[in-house]
Amino acid sequence: HPILMKIPPIYPIAAVRFPRPEELTLKNGIRVFGFNGVQNEIVRLDLVFDAGSWTESYPMQAEFTAHLLKSGTALLNSFEIEEKIDSFGSTVKCTAGYNTITVSVYCMTKYLQQTLAYVILSLNECIFKESELNSLKQRKKAGLSVAQEKNDYIADITFRKLLFGPSHPYGYEKTQAAIDGITSEMLLDYYRTFLKPDNCTVFMAGNYGKKEIDLLDTFIGEWDKPGTLLAKPAIIPALPPFEHPKVHIQKEKSVQSSIVIGNLSIHRMHPDFPAFFLLNTIFGGYFGSRLMSNIREEKGLTYGIHSSMSLLKHQASFHISTDTNLENTTLCLNEIYAEMRRLREEEIPEEEINVARNYILGKFLSRTDGAFNQMESFKSYFIENSPIARFEEITDSIRTLNGLSLQQTAQKYLQEDNMYEVVVG
Repeated sequence: HPILMKIPPIYPIAAVRFPRPEELTLKNGIRVFGFNGVQNEIVRLDLVFDAGSWTESYPMQAEFTAHLLKSGTALLNSFEIEEKIDSFGSTVKCTAGYNTITVSVYCMTKYLQQTLAYVILSLNECIFKESELNSLKQRKKAGLSVAQEKNDYIADITFRKLLFGPSHPYGYEKTQAAIDGITSEMLLDYYRTFLKPDNCTVFMAGNYGKKEIDLLDTFIGEWDKPGTLLAKPAIIPALPPFEHPKVHIQKEKSVQSSIVIGNLSIHRMHPDFPAFFLLNTIFGGYFGSRLMSNIREEKGLTYGIHSSMSLLKHQASFHISTDTNLENTTLCLNEIYAEMRRLREEEIPEEEINVARNYILGKFLSRTDGAFNQMESFKSYFIENSPIARFEEITDSIRTLNGLSLQQTAQKYLQEDNMYEVVVG
């Protein structure tokens, strides 16, 4: 007899609530936000510094500093440091973004002490050896040479320069000459200025207790980095006027064109953000979106097309990106703008709104699932200076939005006359 399978009932997602972290202050004033409750004996620490490209005095200064943080001290070279960390089964990564430098530590709880010792060693005694810097320069230049041949890379950097300006921390282009100009002294200055205790916040997740908190207070809480420099306030150029919205760059031997369309957008704290977030999802923010249904599924003009919101600490942007065959470029552009026009002129059916709403609420719910997801979500809000209560406000708003409010949002934010258009190919 066949086994009868009963499909479980589907329930709407109720209000999504974000668990609040444990908050601690270490001996030296560093704030710690912790999410506990993992069964395995593992812990993750993110030491987040208010730094990144926003605070640079020279292009890529933050990126090179982060890459070379484990490049060696006067007594240990990079191989010896990595070998010691690997011997504990731990991982230490250092990354630079637009607004932060983050030192991420992944380790078994029992090796937290040994791992933290090498983290503090790198934060206090890195000397940015010339040989390590030169090796990194060669790798970066080789990677840049490859990227500069790609249409999508050219389209992205051209779009960001239009949006922010060529000398803005969010908009500047990496060049071979800029890489050659980086010196060890530049990196040491940046390291001494920004990678220090009074510029650090710690985010913690995993399986930890009093013993691990005490270890954190011993290594991170007693961290006192001497000889640091005072950070100078960054002088940020004004955003460029909206004068040349359409840029078409011809590239020989291209069979495809890369398209980026977009503009400056609204931040997470803006009252219209929940409506625009839901509207963007319907427009091009997931696989069932209108752009995908029309331009990929129905007309077969591309393998994929997406619209997204980029939320940064000091700015936000909205953009649509895709690649298509050269001969289909004009048709693809016309269809993108036609979908914008439909959203402005026609009210979205409730069934379509419900599908996108449930998708979004499911994604938000997954961000509350487990200590590591909670830490990552909380950290992103913290970096943007957004209170975590905004997470709940956004989900509550998304649950109540209707077709008329979304149409009004489209009329406000999806106007092609206000969009930059970049085509490379």
